Amino acid sequence: MYFKTLFSFALVIFTLSNNAISSNPYDLENKTYNTDVAYFYDHPANFYSFDVIHNTGKPPKIFDSNPIYIFLKDLKDDICNVLQPSIIDFIPGDEGYSDFKQVVIVIGRKDNDSHITCYEDLKRLGRKVKLYFTDIYLNLPVVGFSSKLEYPDDGPAKLGYYNGGPVRYFDFGINPAGNATADLFHAVSKNYTRLANLPSTIPGLKDYSAMWIVFNLTVVKPLKEITSLDQLSDITPVYINAIVNCPVSITILEKKLNRY
Repeated sequence: MYFKTLFSFALVIFTLSNNAISSNPYDLENKTYNTDVAYFYDHPANFYSFDVIHNTGKPPKIFDSNPIYIFLKDLKDDICNVLQPSIIDFIPGDEGYSDFKQVVIVIGRKDNDSHITCYEDLKRLGRKVKLYFTDIYLNLPVVGFSSKLEYPDDGPAKLGYYNGGPVRYFDFGINPAGNATADLFHAVSKNYTRLANLPSTIPGLKDYSAMWIVFNLTVVKPLKEITSLDQLSDITPVYINAIVNCPVSITILEKKLNRY
């Protein structure tokens, strides 16, 4: 685990977010998230689709994140071995919300301490706790309390705290590329009908990121089936001003790859 900087809370208070208007987790849509068919060089690599962000500038190589405050006894502890549910201070509907969460480790609490349930309570602890900002970024889309995944093991549902109450999110784990983005290509017809989804990387590769910069590849000559970027190597990609969180299904990936 790599730590950027050690601060006391008093030294970082002005760098942390503080929402003036909060959204309501109980207003979030409840739905089942199914996977879309995709191919990584002829291998099935189906993915889920979460928030789409429209961007009119250049394709960003780094994506904005929000903090998630994880309470540990010691820096040597695994980030899954927590003292209490973690705190987030942004959910969908809040300005600046991101599915990506930068891990901020909170040290100084004990097993029998009452839970801290919001950013404001954490702030009041002052120098009683220390914060460690890490280079770890998690993919944790916040969802409705009854939302489901097609394959639940891909992103186990977890509960945390937001603004003094519970919040629920899917835990797709560490994003290997940190807060960097990756490229996703949509093969489309001349009338923009989607023909194929072609990610540029998949879990298991060090450059894998679930936050995709989306490009269109317009197919003029009909192809029977498109399953690889190699088939479209002569087509110039066009950025469509969209960024989308599409974690690849590990369940599908492992099931299909085991056949080869």
